[in-house]
Amino acid sequence: MTLKFMGLKMVWAAGQKLGDRYTIREVLGRGRWSITYRAEDRLGQSVVIKAVNREAIAPSELDRLQQVFVREAFKLAKCRHPYIVRAEEPFQADGVWCIPMEYIAGTTLARRDRRVLPEAEAVKYVRQVGEALQVVHEHGLLHRDVTPANIMLRIRNGESEAVLIDFGLARDFDHDLTLTRTEEITPGFTPLELYSRNGERGAYTDIYSLGATLYELMTGKVPPNADVRKLSNAPLVFPDSMSKPIRQATKWAMELERKDRPQSVKEWLDSLGGAIASQSVYQVSSQPPLQKQRNIGEIGSLLGGIAAIIAVIVTIVTLFKPSPNPTQTTPNPTQIRQP
Repeated sequence: MTLKFMGLKMVWAAGQKLGDRYTIREVLGRGRWSITYRAEDRLGQSVVIKAVNREAIAPSELDRLQQVFVREAFKLAKCRHPYIVRAEEPFQADGVWCIPMEYIAGTTLARRDRRVLPEAEAVKYVRQVGEALQVVHEHGLLHRDVTPANIMLRIRNGESEAVLIDFGLARDFDHDLTLTRTEEITPGFTPLELYSRNGERGAYTDIYSLGATLYELMTGKVPPNADVRKLSNAPLVFPDSMSKPIRQATKWAMELERKDRPQSVKEWLDSLGGAIASQSVYQVSSQPPLQKQRNIGEIGSLLGGIAAIIAVIVTIVTLFKPSPNPTQTTPNPTQIRQP
């Protein structure tokens, strides 16, 4: 059944037609100010439809919100990247602006089978999302809710890859659309500046959440809230399973003060790449002592064997070398007469 609010349909029911382009099949989820549906196009292909959630918005704010929604929907449609869910240009249905988006079959990183991922795999996913965020930031947008729950895993060319989804919180850097600040907070992943209505936001805001995502993937635990860390002055605790370079990169991304974090995603990804490179060098040059001793012993044994073979050859050559002619003598230099 379709509910009504102020003469408008609040939630589209299964079977609802959106013009002649899409047919609603089910509600996928409700965000802070948007609602997401799975629909089918004319060819029967699944798509995602994201629209304003009128249940969560005051009627006086609806028009203003839709204006912002459609403006940013056009921007999102330009954010083309393999690791960003593909969005198309928005359209109107029943007086509501909608964004058609790519439907990705799979699961989110929040619902992964293994709670603790190997370092290489966790870094791979975070790097892919970081590359996606660079494109988002280049278009003057922030995601503001980078978490494992908003990262889908899909298989392409036989390899799993991360895809950034749920841009329901994407905003202009200088635009505040939030009704209450607490509506933006995702425990463990929200940086300190989003706890304040007047907090400055930038690329470093998403970087904090990306670092928190790496922390969660490698520990299986949600990191402590930024406000709790600020009050307790307690440092982040990292497991021994995280290599030192990766710990340092994660700590940098999750600095409480925005000025202490990387100021661009590229800057942080470069440091993450350097951490991986230094880790590889460390692993290659750091053989266990016992293994080193074995290698040295093997080389010594080999050289000793070669020396023994050479000694045998010299002895054989000496034994079989012909004796000099006894009638032939070498003159003593002192017996040679000078002219």
